[in-house]
Amino acid sequence: MKNTTQIMRRCHALALAGLIGAGTIVPAGTSLAVGPGETQSATVISPVGPGQSSTGSTGTTSGTGTTSGQSASTANPNAWKKVNGVYQMPDGSAINNVLFRGIDVSRWQGDINWSQVAADDVSFVMLGTRSKGAVDPYFHRNIQQASAAGVKVGVYIYSLAMTPEMAVEEANFVLNLIHDYPVSYPVAFDMEDSTQGTLSKDELAAIANAFCGRISEAGYYPVIYANDNWLANKLDMSKMNYPVWVARYSAKPAYQNPVMWQATSTGAVNGISGNVDIDFQFKDFTSVIPANTWRTINGQTYYYQNYAKQKNNWIQDDGTWYYMNGDGLVSRGWLNQSGKSYYLDDSNGKMITGWKSDSGKWYYFGSSGALSKGWINDNGTWYYSNQEGVMQTGWLDDGGERYYLKGSGAMATGWREMDGAWYYFESSGRMAKGVIDVGGLHYYMEPSTGRMAAGTTVDIGGVAYNTDASGVLSQVVQETGNETGDGQTGNVQTQAPDGSQGGQAPQPSQNGGVSNQAPGLGQAVTGSSGGPGVVVTPIGP
Repeated sequence: MKNTTQIMRRCHALALAGLIGAGTIVPAGTSLAVGPGETQSATVISPVGPGQSSTGSTGTTSGTGTTSGQSASTANPNAWKKVNGVYQMPDGSAINNVLFRGIDVSRWQGDINWSQVAADDVSFVMLGTRSKGAVDPYFHRNIQQASAAGVKVGVYIYSLAMTPEMAVEEANFVLNLIHDYPVSYPVAFDMEDSTQGTLSKDELAAIANAFCGRISEAGYYPVIYANDNWLANKLDMSKMNYPVWVARYSAKPAYQNPVMWQATSTGAVNGISGNVDIDFQFKDFTSVIPANTWRTINGQTYYYQNYAKQKNNWIQDDGTWYYMNGDGLVSRGWLNQSGKSYYLDDSNGKMITGWKSDSGKWYYFGSSGALSKGWINDNGTWYYSNQEGVMQTGWLDDGGERYYLKGSGAMATGWREMDGAWYYFESSGRMAKGVIDVGGLHYYMEPSTGRMAAGTTVDIGGVAYNTDASGVLSQVVQETGNETGDGQTGNVQTQAPDGSQGGQAPQPSQNGGVSNQAPGLGQAVTGSSGGPGVVVTPIGP
């Protein structure tokens, strides 16, 4: 960064405050946003912010990478590099407990060859998000190419916020910038500007909490970036309770247990021309930055798989399927895809299986979520849906046979009285015709209508039969000249199907001479529990 007077910094911050108050986000400006506002000593360069140029900053850096008043990396050509499995300081001492080495960059580094960077022991990068009042001109290129090269990506913003409200605006700026990218490392809040140095510890804590709270709410992992001096004298981390990315150059930080350490601004890696900040990671972020997670940004909910936002894709979370549309948002209601229809819960987007009522009509969705048509077996009960997937009731003609579907949609079997007539439906659901045997008794079902004949004489194969009031068949007795006395037919029963006096009543639970084959199908389709006629309570997330 370039030095500027504190007055100019304050003017810039005040201008930012006015614009943000008007609803406009103004990112950290030009070289005006210099930071850190404090110097540590003549022999230790004070950090100037991640990815920023150290040229002209307090505690100068020569073009050779040597810091004022000290021996830097030239004293140890392996400084900040791994030797025998251990990273080294400029004096050759070990840096212990390092998980990964990374860098932080911004527009100051210009064009970067990320394939070369990735091959030079760089596991992660923290990318600057804004510069000169706008998105950093290299941000989109850097995040795309770094991710493609296999480098894990986090981001930071150099803050000029003077109020919690301004900090929230800065957080929203970052969130809107990154929500389409696979951010797998922290989102850092760089607090070091001299204008912020005029605030009290309580004011700074409120600003940091506002930013980090908004970032955390959106599903990302916030950290606070600050140098040792600010952490010792200006920031009360007990009031913020967020992890720290500490900056101290060429000397180990005094701050205890940081998650990352920015160790130098004069590092060198392949693929970058000139100096670059070197960072070391001490905390494993795997458990706190999940690869697969929901994130709500500006009231919109997205799903990230392998850190990437999902679009036009099915995703499964906790055993439940959702469909993310072209904007990366959860689809709801009807969905037609690849010639199949699905229904996604109106409230939470969960894919429906089993029965669903919509606009007074019942539909059935199989275990795959696809709308079922034709015959449906739901826990042993058969239903029928037409070509629009609507469950049917009443009479059904299918495959040259007739069936009856109850008001619940369930296929009828056995005896059924309708409109003053009795019908019999086999176990397959098919309406019986002609002579049937039920419980050892014979009945005649009219071939054209399926109605049971009762109280009449019928001709069956040239033989006359009587049907009593209950419909039971008996052969007509022929007169032989031997008077029987009453001319009655034989074997007349006493109870009718409707319960009136007559022949024996057929029991609706009795089936005779019927097939076990499912109606209209060669193989049963297994459904879920529930169904029309049953109150189904949708289960939320």
